Amino acid sequence: MAIGPPPASLLPSVVCPLLSVLPQSPDMLDHAPSPESLLQIGDALGRADLSLLGEDAERLRLDTRSLAIEYLAPRLSAPHGALVVAFAGVSGSGKSTLVNSVARRSISHGGTRRPTTIEPVAWTGTQLPPTLDALRRRMPGRLVDTLRPPPEGMVLVDTPPPGVVDDRGESIASQILAVADVCVLVAGASRYADASGFDLADRAHERGMPIVFVLNRAPASPEASSTLVDDYAAKLAGRGLLPRPDEELIVTIAEGPVSTDTGGLPGDWVAGLRKELQAIAEREERAATIQRGIDRAMARLAESLSTLRSMLISAETRRVALLDPVRIAYGRAAAGMVTDLRGGAFAETADDPDALMSALASGAARRAGRAARAAAERWAVTAPEATDPSLFGHGPGLVEAARERIAWWVADIPAVAEEVSGRALRGRRKGRFVGLVRRSAVDRRFVAGGRDARLLARHPGAREAALRRLEEELEGVIQADSKRFTESLGPGSPDGLLAELTIPEGS
Repeated sequence: MAIGPPPASLLPSVVCPLLSVLPQSPDMLDHAPSPESLLQIGDALGRADLSLLGEDAERLRLDTRSLAIEYLAPRLSAPHGALVVAFAGVSGSGKSTLVNSVARRSISHGGTRRPTTIEPVAWTGTQLPPTLDALRRRMPGRLVDTLRPPPEGMVLVDTPPPGVVDDRGESIASQILAVADVCVLVAGASRYADASGFDLADRAHERGMPIVFVLNRAPASPEASSTLVDDYAAKLAGRGLLPRPDEELIVTIAEGPVSTDTGGLPGDWVAGLRKELQAIAEREERAATIQRGIDRAMARLAESLSTLRSMLISAETRRVALLDPVRIAYGRAAAGMVTDLRGGAFAETADDPDALMSALASGAARRAGRAARAAAERWAVTAPEATDPSLFGHGPGLVEAARERIAWWVADIPAVAEEVSGRALRGRRKGRFVGLVRRSAVDRRFVAGGRDARLLARHPGAREAALRRLEEELEGVIQADSKRFTESLGPGSPDGLLAELTIPEGS
């Protein structure tokens, strides 16, 4: 533990003990997947749909996609690039002040307003590494190039507090931690037990990255400070974030004078923190840190993809189970409409074209409405989260759609006759033939006589073909209404998607 400014001989060494307990793994770079194959996996995850399984499944899909395309693909494209060190912590913990202190100049503006940092600030002496492309693309972050750079091979990012979100409602700090290589978790002495701070630590720990725990703004009294550090270490160890409750694993920085010029503490106040950053920046340690990050990320990717493949199968099974009652209900509705038509339910409208159109459209609407209610009631029991109130009746445009299809059918009767019999209808014969077919459609007991019979005989099979066409149109109108249920379930998984969600061997 170091309460600044201590003698140099008492400066703590936090990172080395922490790194010694991190899992060691063989070099995976030689047989890691190519960045291109990871981007293809990300594309496949973008086409997957797990909304039927709830928010947790969708969150896993999105997090896995981010891991593949925003961390692993860019990191493997530049495996020896700069480390991204994220300064994270709750509002008021003093992150910006510490960044300025390490930089010895004003990099990130502090102040009394909370939160002070609402956009990420990157301190780098060179261009940003590919892993921070998401920083440019997804948030309006300020990117600072400076003539006084951080330790070689390192980019420091001052993150907003966890409660600051982007335009999609996602925590900016969490997004940066998702692509960082090292986390400097800053906790203010007055708020070190804040739950959101531990949530950030859990996220970094899950990534397997080194975490430098900093207790900032500690009281000047050694006894009071020691009590706080011991309690903080115990809490971290209790959550599995430290291997043991040892105050030597925490960098402690006392409350000190902040320069109006640099916005930071005097250099000797943060000597311990600077030492930890320099240790991580050493070439061998930097390479080992990157390797561990890649190893852990690849293991997480493989595990997540396995889970997601199982979830996709479950989602498709659930989709089929939900669509079965829809298919059955609407199938019965369409068949019932045909039965009504053939049974003469609309015979009384035979002599009135407008009345016939209205009766058929209303009949289709009644049948579709009953089917919709039957299917929606079944869904309300088995999948209440997917059951919109609008599904309990036919769609608002069904009657108008039915009238349009019936009008089209009437207008197409002469074309059907010519297609079947090879003879065209013209002039008055066309009107007579249309009237005969229209009447036959709703009154199957109707028998034409005289010249009407001769006209029908000149076009054998035409009347029957036209009647079948009307039945198909009415069935189509009713079945089209069922698409509201299908669309509410999302597009489903494309063919071959499961195979795409597999890490290729030797890629």
